[in-house]
Amino acid sequence: NIGYGTEKLEEELKIYFPDHQIQRMDLDTTRNKKSFDQIIEDFETGKTQILIGTQMITKGLDFNRVQVVGIFNADRLLYFPDFRSHERAFQLITQVSGRAGRREKQGEVVIQTSNPNHLILEWIKEHDYDKFANHELQERQNHEYPPYSRLIELTIKHIDAKRARQTAEYLTNELRKNLKDIKVLGPGEPMISKIRNQYLMTTLIKISRNNNKLKEIKEYIKKITRHLKTIDEYKNTKIIIDVDPV
Repeated sequence: NIGYGTEKLEEELKIYFPDHQIQRMDLDTTRNKKSFDQIIEDFETGKTQILIGTQMITKGLDFNRVQVVGIFNADRLLYFPDFRSHERAFQLITQVSGRAGRREKQGEVVIQTSNPNHLILEWIKEHDYDKFANHELQERQNHEYPPYSRLIELTIKHIDAKRARQTAEYLTNELRKNLKDIKVLGPGEPMISKIRNQYLMTTLIKISRNNNKLKEIKEYIKKITRHLKTIDEYKNTKIIIDVDPV
């Protein structure tokens, strides 16, 4: 399962497969090593016929009884607003698909998507890593993303949404004015825009691999963030600097 509540999916599957034993593998059901091992053993021995899980199912597990693998809401991976989304989608869907028919028998993989003709899905079906990699590298070069640039992401946090936005706008404008020939994108709201009662805004800085002033740029960013602490309306805002975010 990708991007779909495992509990909800479990409820739905029980309606369609009332005679099958269904088990979830997610954060709630694997809080200790014993429960994790028990879920694996039950599925391996056939006590459980249908296993629903988050991405942890893809991580190095080898089952010899799997005939069908379903990937739900693959669009969440394919269209996630991050330059690495296609790379992660290719990797994860390939890994999940590899769970079916790993031994003697051929398995079947079903992918839920609104765009079955998406190029990434075509390359996954064809097992054509070279086409995917060449296309992805060209796209990143065209839009100046790693490995053709360095990235610095600034995350601005504040308990007040308006104050977070004002701080982000001030910081981004100052960066644009003072970092000549450097791309500064934003500010914008991240996908998860509130964590622990704090509102988030982000600004992204792209630095060409040919630019030899990375150290000076980082020093300036530290300087401007320290300067913000001296301004009353911004001083309670928290700023996280992440170089080459992953």
